[in-house]
Amino acid sequence: MMARIKSFGGLFKLLFWLWVAGYLYYALAGLFIQPQRPNQKTDAIVVLTGGKGRVHEGLELFAYDKAQTLYITGVHPDVKRSEIREMWDGDRLLPNCCIILGYEARTTQQNATETKAWLAKQDYNSIRLVTGNFHMKRALQEFKHAMPDVKIYAHPIEQTDFQANQGRYWTMSFSEYNKALYRWFSLSFEQFLPSSVTNLQLNPQDPSKYTPGPF
Repeated sequence: MMARIKSFGGLFKLLFWLWVAGYLYYALAGLFIQPQRPNQKTDAIVVLTGGKGRVHEGLELFAYDKAQTLYITGVHPDVKRSEIREMWDGDRLLPNCCIILGYEARTTQQNATETKAWLAKQDYNSIRLVTGNFHMKRALQEFKHAMPDVKIYAHPIEQTDFQANQGRYWTMSFSEYNKALYRWFSLSFEQFLPSSVTNLQLNPQDPSKYTPGPF
């Protein structure tokens, strides 16, 4: 009996240290991840809201003709396209067309689902995905699962509100790491799990209850 307990304790310690090591790798990798082929043009630029600088980065890429369409997913219901355009303060003019806003997504998984639904109506085969560096790995996890046939170029940005010298970066990356682990588990075993666990559908909420992060 004692041997079994010791064996279980040893296994638990091993899994614990693997979990810790995985988090450290995940958090540190987020600090060094760079935009993938930044000069490569794509059919669309897709921006995930929820952090400072993301929309502005998308606008800059759009202004420099990196794609023919800018799609922003997870937009607050009260935000209008004109307000998004007014955020741009760069030297180059934005194209007259086409900035598209997606209003239904509230989570990263829903961002991917919302974007997939929009892409299904377009003749697009590639996107440049813009989000925070700490969030990119999990975003890619969701988008690649939802759109395996779409070429996705990662375009992480360093958010001024989540930097390595701030505790917020480490707590947020810790949260992202555990969400990614859970999602990996659910996707790996989705054929054995109920769809309510593995496939959260879009469910538009009352705008008064929606509290998005900053752009």
